[in-house]
Amino acid sequence: MTSRVPATLALRPWRSFTAIVILLAFLFGLVARRYIHRYSLTLPTVLGVYSCFIVQLSLALAPAFLRPRNEEVRCFARAPYSFRQIALWCLPYMLYAAGTGDWRSASLARLLAVAVPVLGIYTFFPLKALSRFTLQDAAVALLLIIAVLSHVLARIWNIPVNLDFIARLYLLTVACWCWTTVRPVPTLGYSFTLTARVFRAATWNFLCFAVIALPTGFVLGFTAWHPRWRGAGTFFTDFLEIFLFIALLEETFFRGFLQSLLSASLNSWWKAQAIVSCLFGLFHILHAPFPNWRYVLLATAAGWFYGSAFRNGGSLLASSLTHALVDTVWRTFLTR
Repeated sequence: MTSRVPATLALRPWRSFTAIVILLAFLFGLVARRYIHRYSLTLPTVLGVYSCFIVQLSLALAPAFLRPRNEEVRCFARAPYSFRQIALWCLPYMLYAAGTGDWRSASLARLLAVAVPVLGIYTFFPLKALSRFTLQDAAVALLLIIAVLSHVLARIWNIPVNLDFIARLYLLTVACWCWTTVRPVPTLGYSFTLTARVFRAATWNFLCFAVIALPTGFVLGFTAWHPRWRGAGTFFTDFLEIFLFIALLEETFFRGFLQSLLSASLNSWWKAQAIVSCLFGLFHILHAPFPNWRYVLLATAAGWFYGSAFRNGGSLLASSLTHALVDTVWRTFLTR
């Protein structure tokens, strides 16, 4: 094999990828207009922030369209190529810094502090059993959890306001590129193909969770009826933002990564789904008032149905749609 990465590794369904990126760029461009007028941003700042966001979003979505062959995966798992990915992942921050003038070496160092160890583990300690949860996977999972809980990526993008949602896209980029190229997770399910199966799985599990969560939330005093309907457009925008900036990252980690690999390691889908649901629930214990056991209980139940949507739909799209719909409905009609 030559030392070059094969040219065949590409965004094969490039038309779909391009169409999705253009559509999202247009939709978020409409949202960005409010910030431009509110903060009187200069043209270089607008171009820097917006190009940073679109490129970071594109990088996060791109692995859903990658279909690397085995020899291409082996190429990406080599240090010279895998670490070139880091430069690509950091490109959005460079665009942001160039446009806004908000360059800080410490910010770049924090981005590298997440990407380099994760990529290094999979590059220098390659796996033999790709379908099972390994020590390398446990180490990467711990690193990603620490990155989230320590807020190491907080306040890197600060112009015109705190743009920490880009940090979630950055984490999603690192995780998904690793789990599709350097260390492929065979059943990751990172795809945006909306099929009847995906739609049924998302709808059914949303309804099942709602039947349980609504009365339980009211009895526990966790939720109350407080509708804030501002029109279908706002509801859709909220749903899209939650889907891209919250649901997709969490579902990729908990369902696509953990649940998939634990199911194979334990040889039991329900044990894996139960364990991951409990872990997902515990991640919500830090919400005020700490320790928030009511939130943990409902989030654990939600995690079970997100896991079921993932299995039934055969794709992370199903669980992410369920997750985003639950959060959007809760934000629009309920409060705690």
